[in-house]
Amino acid sequence: MKSLLAVVMGLLFLSATGMVMAERADSSFGNTEVNEDDGGGQDGFNKNADAKGKDKNGNDWKHDNDSDWKHHSNTPTPNATVIPAPPGTQAMVNLGSAANYVVLAYSAITNSGLTTLCGSLGLFPGTSVTGAPVVACGGTTDLANAAANTAELDLGTAYTDAASRTGGTLLPANADIGGQTLYPGLYTDMGNLSVSSGDLTLDAKGNQNAVFIFQVNGVLDATTNRKVILANGAKAANIFWQVTGYCSLGTGVSFKGNIMAFTAVTINTGAVLEGRALAENANVTMLSNTITKP
Repeated sequence: MKSLLAVVMGLLFLSATGMVMAERADSSFGNTEVNEDDGGGQDGFNKNADAKGKDKNGNDWKHDNDSDWKHHSNTPTPNATVIPAPPGTQAMVNLGSAANYVVLAYSAITNSGLTTLCGSLGLFPGTSVTGAPVVACGGTTDLANAAANTAELDLGTAYTDAASRTGGTLLPANADIGGQTLYPGLYTDMGNLSVSSGDLTLDAKGNQNAVFIFQVNGVLDATTNRKVILANGAKAANIFWQVTGYCSLGTGVSFKGNIMAFTAVTINTGAVLEGRALAENANVTMLSNTITKP
């Protein structure tokens, strides 16, 4: 009798245990949510973890649909081309009397081949002009005189103004902005800046008074046959390239804007400039070019 009672009690115990396990299984079935700290689920993140769309590192999350959550890091991909967001509005840089010149240099002016300047040429304090270009369109030639002196002083003031602007877009050091479309504002590169991988488009977005300022803490280089293209009202007169080193425009380049180089400007064979080549402390070199006052 005792043996029979023990068997019955054992069967009741096993039945009860199985029911509890089944209830636990039912309560967990279909619950696939995984917490962020668990390291599982959608790339180890809980899609309900932060209603503001940020992970612990402050990175943005984009919810494309209920089954597709994509992680967008604020850290640029190494070596990726970065297209800056439009910076704020910039005031015009006042060139003063330096605006009267399409070529203005400090130490010397050198030319080889047929170069035509549609505007004036100035040099101070230097006096050496080698292979004098054709000065047309009512331009004058001012060598080591009061007009050229004043223009160099005004260039220094304009250069300082452009260099002191703040609040724009910081480009990656040694950026190549070729192949991009940029909008009015201030752009700063703490290294060299090039237009190399494609043509550069400057889009004024319909504002003919829009100003573009590029601060280059190094060398400005436009490589062979590259172009600066003006779109939607952009004007060469309102584009300023403030360069702490030298500027080089490659063979066949079509460039736009006022180049204000702390040292030298070299315009290689066949390059065309709608703007000004202004060298504050060194020389301007030309090789069969056309430079037109904007």
